[in-house]
Amino acid sequence: MKILATIYILILVFSLHATDALAQIASGLHNPVFSASALAQGNAFLARADDASAIAFNPAGLTQLQRPEVSLGAGLIYPTVEYHGINANEGVDENMDTTINTIPNIFFASPIIKDTLAIGLGVTAPYGLNGKWDEDGFSRFVVTDFDLKIITINPTLTYKPFSFLSIGAGLDYYYAETELESRVPPEGFRDLDMHGDAFGYNIGILYTISQSHSIGFSFRSKADIDFDGDLKLSNLSDPVTALDSKIKTTATLPEMLSLGYAYKFKNLWSIEADVQWTHWSRFDVLRFTTDPPLGDIEDVRNWDNTWGFALGGEYTLSENLRVRGGYAFHESPVPAETFEPSVPQSSRHALFTGFGYSWGKNLNKWIDIAYGIVFYENRTIDNSAGENIPGETIDGRYDLLTHILAINFNYRF
Repeated sequence: MKILATIYILILVFSLHATDALAQIASGLHNPVFSASALAQGNAFLARADDASAIAFNPAGLTQLQRPEVSLGAGLIYPTVEYHGINANEGVDENMDTTINTIPNIFFASPIIKDTLAIGLGVTAPYGLNGKWDEDGFSRFVVTDFDLKIITINPTLTYKPFSFLSIGAGLDYYYAETELESRVPPEGFRDLDMHGDAFGYNIGILYTISQSHSIGFSFRSKADIDFDGDLKLSNLSDPVTALDSKIKTTATLPEMLSLGYAYKFKNLWSIEADVQWTHWSRFDVLRFTTDPPLGDIEDVRNWDNTWGFALGGEYTLSENLRVRGGYAFHESPVPAETFEPSVPQSSRHALFTGFGYSWGKNLNKWIDIAYGIVFYENRTIDNSAGENIPGETIDGRYDLLTHILAINFNYRF
């Protein structure tokens, strides 16, 4: 465990300094890389939720644990984003700068009263977005560098009042940091640096119909993050060449409602189907206030609510080895009218595979590994973003593809 803890700390330190492109694998800004075992099954895990990562999926599952568990892990994400211009940008091609980005996770869960009461604590990075376009490229007056990191600390309590029913609830504390850079005509620069935090909550239900059939339900509340920070303008035209201002806004993380059904055949194999609704229309208009005042500043998003679907399963090859596979589909919340290159999204399909290998006394140590590839539907944009500057446009075709590798080290005390 000392070795695993050291590895995890190194992963965490690296991830906090990762600054290159991160493309989402679910809808909007959501990056559900919480557990390699669940990810290998397309994150169809809601109605089983039988390890410590249930904290992130369905806290009601924690009463299934017979002993305390700890899980340390990370997802490695490698996206590619290509731009091919149309209209005024015909013939303009540009690739977003990309490197491997790391998303860490840690879970601890333990029964307090066996089969009746359990607690847990999870630390994850459920939302994030970053990347870099050319400083002199097609999107320079809309966005060049962008970086959003949101960390969640999630304590959980689970109670099982009946043999067939478990109920879990948790508190979500979010801490967020964001940076945004762009150019200001003709040769200026804009730097925005903000941070904020918020609280939310989540609840889950696990209903065991029979030994083979179960249903899971989870709800995660909205959270209003109050951001404040600094806006810096530099290299401006005369008479004002630079300007610094304090800036504030509020952004809302959306509610999520999920429902899942799982079938388990003895201890040999299981399969699950989940559906998720996300209230992304909460992300509508960001209104900024500045000190000293710089006039009305609004960022119109008008995102759409989305649906997602996941199907996945697990097969036991031996006492030590389990193989997994899954598929997921998520709609994009970003409408064509407000599409811009910091969230270059379309609806996506994802395929996953992986395995879990156990060893040690009573198989109390195990490793989970998952690999996935996310295919984005073709999307061509023709909107007015950036066109307030004559001759400038972000119109074009955006092609995306993402590779994901996740690993979790687990220990049962």
